[in-house]
Amino acid sequence: MDFVGAAHARNDVMASAAPVVGLVGLNALARDIRRLAEDQSSPLFEAMKAAGRQAAGPVADRVRGTIPVTDNTNHDGRLRDDIRVTATRTGAAVRMGRKTVPYAGWVEFGGTRKRPHTSSREFVKGGRYLFPAAAGLSAVSAELYSQSLTAVFGNPGVWTNTTTNPEAVHD
Repeated sequence: MDFVGAAHARNDVMASAAPVVGLVGLNALARDIRRLAEDQSSPLFEAMKAAGRQAAGPVADRVRGTIPVTDNTNHDGRLRDDIRVTATRTGAAVRMGRKTVPYAGWVEFGGTRKRPHTSSREFVKGGRYLFPAAAGLSAVSAELYSQSLTAVFGNPGVWTNTTTNPEAVHD
C-alpha cells in the first residue's frame, strides 16, 4: 500500500485546501482479509496456521519433557506421546488427552477420579505440566508467532495485490 496524491502548500499560496490522500490497494486488502476469514485453503490462512504451530512447538516440547511416565505397561508413555500441537483457525493449540487417554485432565489438575478405579490427588487449579509450561514460555511463543507473522505478511505470495507500483493497481 502506498499513500499518493497529497496537496502541497507553499508559503506564498494560501493553504486553505485540505490535503487529499488516496489509499492504493485498499480494496485488495479488504479482499484478502475476507479471504482469510472465509477461505481456509488460502495461502494466507495456511501460513498463519503454520506460524501458530511454530509458536506452540516449544510448549509441547517442554510438556513432553516434564510429564510423568508411569511404569504401568498399559499406559507407559501414552500421555507423553499424546501431547500434540493442533491447528486452529489462525494459529495453534497444545493439547493432551482424548478418549483413548481419558486421564490427562486428572494428571494435569488432580482431584478424585472414579474410573477405572477411585483415586485422588491434590487438585491444582493452575495445572502441573501444560499450563505452567505455556505460562513460562508465553514470551518465547509470542516472539516466535510475531516473527512468523511478520514473514507471512511480508510474503507477496499470500496477497492478491503484489505490486508496489501505484499506477498498476486498479482498485
